[in-house]
Order: sequence, then structure tokens, then C-alpha cells
Amino acid sequence: MTETTSYARAQEQLRDRIRGTWARQPLFIDEIIRPGLTENQVKAIRHASQQTEDTGLTHFLAIIPKLQIMGHGDWAKFTSDFAFDMHEKSGEKQTLVLFTEGDTAARSYAYLVTDNGPVVPTGAPELMRSKSDDFIPVELAVPYYLQVLVATANGTEPPPAPDFDTRDVGTRSEDYIERFGLDSSDPDALVFGATTVAALGASLWLLGRRNRYSWRTELTTKPELVKSHNLKKAVTEAAAPIPEPVRPDDETWALYDRGRRIQEALTALTAAHPDWAESADFAHRNGVFVLVTLDRWVRRQLRRRSGTVDEEPRFCFLFPHHRRDIEDHVLKQSGRSLTVALCADCREELETGHDPQRLMVPKRPGSRRAIPYFQRSDVYALSGFGSFQALDEAVLDEMSPQRSAVGRSR
Repeated sequence: MTETTSYARAQEQLRDRIRGTWARQPLFIDEIIRPGLTENQVKAIRHASQQTEDTGLTHFLAIIPKLQIMGHGDWAKFTSDFAFDMHEKSGEKQTLVLFTEGDTAARSYAYLVTDNGPVVPTGAPELMRSKSDDFIPVELAVPYYLQVLVATANGTEPPPAPDFDTRDVGTRSEDYIERFGLDSSDPDALVFGATTVAALGASLWLLGRRNRYSWRTELTTKPELVKSHNLKKAVTEAAAPIPEPVRPDDETWALYDRGRRIQEALTALTAAHPDWAESADFAHRNGVFVLVTLDRWVRRQLRRRSGTVDEEPRFCFLFPHHRRDIEDHVLKQSGRSLTVALCADCREELETGHDPQRLMVPKRPGSRRAIPYFQRSDVYALSGFGSFQALDEAVLDEMSPQRSAVGRSR
């Protein structure tokens, strides 16, 4: 087994241990290092966690062993990815996440996480010393970092660094210097050099992630669909009578009936939401886009003289205007595995470990808080824009004053 494989496995095992505890409580102390902590240290850690919980802010705290054999950048990515995962599960606007190495005391990774991604707060560098120029032990580091996170979340001034001094009567303990392997000719240069490199690497990575996932906190306004797809004209054209099939048989008459349902659904949607073209709820424009696309498909098939019918258009579950190479894909959402239609671009993003951009809509009418459309319980979420139920059927079930035959049978 290579060093890389061993390291990856150790990371995964640690992740599983932490996640198992965090599912029940916010404080995780790894059993590997628990015997090496004094009771006073454990009490200080638990007290700091309880104080943070008393603020009403959601936090997760892990006291972990040293695992940086692959470098600071790799460990920063591991912890920040993990922090973002926990934030998503928390469902809160902001989440505090702190990893502190119990055996090396001073090295901590503190993150304030929002939907834009994890951010390292000012006052929480990856390595730090106290005012007296000593590394901070775990019983002081944990309360300090948690206080920095709480202050950042509340927009207040962070606390000053702890004034910790390892000097005993007439002597000086060099334990922290030895533990960090900094007993060289210029230990300070080594410490702050490592800090600068690690912080720069983490900052650049976090900045990139923040930009990449900025869509998480914004209502979707792009792409512009009304003008680019001439949706208002398409809605008017869809009101014209559905043509009878050129080749009348059971299959084409069934398609004719489907066209009538699509037409009725489009009428019901635009009547229920007359501001669909300008509304902050971009889901309505996507709904109209899907229905007029289906309407045009039905009309083309009914005009065909051949017996071959083109495949029905499909739409991406995460963002309906995505149309490239739609295929079924097993997607994990809210702890469940769902088979949905996904475009090639979204599948590629998922395969590389990224979250594809999603259709973000108001949590409720008039709200500015953006959530993925499928987290609501409306017609679009129930249908998944065709992944779970045909959108025209779902619209008639929910919006039509008179339920369709299909709606009544469901």
C-alpha cells in the first residue's frame, strides 16, 4: 500500500468517526488522543463547546490527531470540504466548524461557513502563538478559536490572543518547539513561513470555491429565457387549437390528448401566475419554457406523415434549461437517493466532486432567501420538471380549477 493510499484511507476513516459523532452532538474527541488529554483539558474543551452552543449558533468541534503527512494544502482542503458538508446538513445560514489537533496543540482550522463556502476568519490563522510568543495548548486554543468564530458570525470584534507563557520557576519548557520540529536556528521564520504558505494556499482555494458557489445565495436570474426563447409569443401560439393527427391511430390520438393537456396546463400556469415573465420566482419561467417546448414537440409529431415519433424532450432536474445529453442519474438529495434526469454538464460536475449550479428560487413568495426549487413542496418540486411526473400533469393536478382526467386518477 502506497503512502498516498494509506493517507487517503486514514482521512476517510477519520471523517467517518467524526461524522458519526457529529450526527448526535457537536463535540468530537478522537479516541486515539483522548487518553493523552488531561481532565482539565477535556473540561475546558467541553465548557467552550457548551458556551458556543449557548449563543444559539450551530457549531461542530473536532479534537483530532495529527494527519498532515501529505502537506498543509491537502489538509486544509480536507477540513474545509468537510466543514462545507456539515454546513449543508445543518440547514442554517451560517455554521461554525473547528478542527484542532490535540497532540500538536496550536494547529487549528477554524471556518465560518455560509452557502458561499467556508471562510477562515480574521484572527484565526492556521498556526499561531500567544502574546508571550508560545504555541497555544489545546485547552486555550479551542476556547479562543470558538470565540473568534462567534465574533465573526455576530460581526463583533474578535477577542485578543491568549496570554500564555510556558515559563516555570527559573526554567522554560520547549515541549511545543520540539513537537513542531522547530528547534532550528530560526524557528520563528519556519513557523511564520509555513503559516504564510498554508494561509495563502487555503485562501486562494477558498476564494475560488466562494466564487464557484456564489449561486447558492442568489435567486436565479440567468439565463434570460423570455426574450431569448420568445416565450410570450410561444404562449400565444400554444393557445391555438391542437391539430388533429395526419396519421390517425391510437398512438397519435393519445399524443393529441397529451397536447390538449399541455395546452391546458400552460393556460393554468399563466393564469395562476400572471407575472411569470417578470417574477422573482424564476421557476415559473422554467415551467413555461418546459411546457412550450413540449407543445411544439407534440404539434410536430401530429403533422408527421411517417409512423415514427421523435423521442419526447427531457429536461435537467437541477436546471431545466440544460438540455445536453439528458440521461437518468442517481442523485443523493437530503439523505435520499433519487433517479432523476441530468444533463451531461451536471453529471460531469458531480463526477469531479463539484456541486452543479441549480435552479434557485425564493423560499416563499416575496422572500429573498434562495433555496433549490426542489426543497419547496410546489408543483415544480413534485414533478422535478419531468423526473418524477410529467410537468403538464403536475400543473393540472395543482393549478387547474377543474382537475384533469389524469389528475383525478392519480
